[in-house]
Amino acid sequence: MKVLAFDAVRCMGCHSCELACAAAHLDGLSLMEAVLAGKRAPARLWVHPGRPFAVVITCRHCLRAPCMEACAPQALKRDPQTGAVVVEESLCIGCRDCVLACPFGAIRMEAGKAVKCDLCGGDPACVRHCPTGALRFVSPEEEGLRKQRRTIKTFLAKAGRKP
Repeated sequence: MKVLAFDAVRCMGCHSCELACAAAHLDGLSLMEAVLAGKRAPARLWVHPGRPFAVVITCRHCLRAPCMEACAPQALKRDPQTGAVVVEESLCIGCRDCVLACPFGAIRMEAGKAVKCDLCGGDPACVRHCPTGALRFVSPEEEGLRKQRRTIKTFLAKAGRKP
């Protein structure tokens, strides 16, 4: 299963990921068409502006997802193709137990229903539209290797050696 990886150093807090996410969930409408029709397009991830870094808050699609365990009507399910934890809106009763259970604050309520990242069916719009590459859709192993290489490079640079 691939995951969304976020690099705070590369994020400039532009909110392009939020707009792309909202647009991807408009059932074929453009953002302008949705605005003119009065349709609200909630993003499924959120940029929290901070200093010195902005932070993207999004679902981690936990292997043992607390939100799924807390959901009495079983409206949260794992997509067998992508491994994403997704909301089956017709089953959601708006109890907010998933919101309370999520350790990352990655679930919000919109019009009485839970709203969270669904990985756009395996092709996240937020990743495609991030201008700095701060968001990536990678395997956990690939992200781990990238972080190892960055750590080694940092240590070698501090030791005065070339990586």
